[in-house]
Amino acid sequence: MGILEIQEKFEIEDSDLSFDQLVREAPDEVAATINEKSVIILPSHGTESAFYTGTLDTLDFLNEEGLDADIYVNDEEYKELGLHGADIWLGTYFVKNFVVPVFCSVIGAYLYEKLKAKKDDKVSVKFVVEKKNGESCAVSYDGKVDDIGKAIDAVKRISDES
Repeated sequence: MGILEIQEKFEIEDSDLSFDQLVREAPDEVAATINEKSVIILPSHGTESAFYTGTLDTLDFLNEEGLDADIYVNDEEYKELGLHGADIWLGTYFVKNFVVPVFCSVIGAYLYEKLKAKKDDKVSVKFVVEKKNGESCAVSYDGKVDDIGKAIDAVKRISDES
């Protein structure tokens, strides 16, 4: 493998994050806005209020496609991380179980239709999926856009299994 070839990272692991925990630990203003949401975009790179550039566009696309989504921060504290390079950094999404099929279709459409991603582009994304029993599982993917289907299929399987 050449130094410039894309190395794929694909992980599935249990997560201790829950929707109830997100609401409980959020500032009151954020808790009030996310309480009834089905998809929550979480801060990036372990920060409390920084999101990848383009997060607001992603949020708008999710909502336009019928997913009730929001960002896990209040407006005054929202900051964007400007990462340079050709990579597509989508961030971390907490997805409630009942919207997984729609979410998977919409996120794929976002990549290909809105961002015009090419199959050899590199994408980085993490999905935290809430199971029916309230537990959650995280699916992380870093690799070629063309192979993101394995991460999306894993999200669907997690949803179907619970």
